[in-house]
Amino acid sequence: MGRVKERYNRRAAEQRFHPVYQPVAGDRCIYCGMPSHGKLDHQPPVYVLHRFADGGLITKKAIRERFGECKLVPCCTICNMGLGAFHGRDDNERRREIANWFLVDDRYPEDHFVMELGRQLLEKRLQGKRGGEIYEFPGVGRVIYLNALFGFIDGDFNCPEEFPTWLQIAQTELSEWLGAEPKRKSKYFLDMANLASYDLVVNRRAKLTPDRRPILTPLL
Repeated sequence: MGRVKERYNRRAAEQRFHPVYQPVAGDRCIYCGMPSHGKLDHQPPVYVLHRFADGGLITKKAIRERFGECKLVPCCTICNMGLGAFHGRDDNERRREIANWFLVDDRYPEDHFVMELGRQLLEKRLQGKRGGEIYEFPGVGRVIYLNALFGFIDGDFNCPEEFPTWLQIAQTELSEWLGAEPKRKSKYFLDMANLASYDLVVNRRAKLTPDRRPILTPLL
């Protein structure tokens, strides 16, 4: 008799594999440096372990031999949504996966304008010429996230304390704005990624491969 495939239930899978994961201390997103507000990311994703178990029993030893140390890391809501069920080789590969959602999409010529307007609005805010309402525009969030993500990827900094002052200020203000209303973070991800809804189906979207760092830094 063949093995019965177990239908994926995220909550049940999290409970099942919880003992495998080791928590990593911190209150900033390991990927972008934004405040994590207690949110966590599973490395590897719970869905990956569910697939690996293939409906049967599995030992911690087998999991560690296949995936190495399993960790629960601090992660902001937006980066968590950007990763979905993606399983990367390391944190930088995961950062590239997140960044893919926010890069300029050449299929839509107006997207270049959105990004440039976001950069200009953030620049004016940092110069004291605009108020906090600029964060409502998703192009501003994309500029902030891309500079943080690619800064880590390129080795410009290793922790949020090494961020340039403008990026520290922008992240703080964006975090405060995102936390001011319920569900604003998840909606903001959809707006930044130009998605109508969130779907965890793997590889549902077209992949964009960032091969260079975009020039998005505000001119201060």
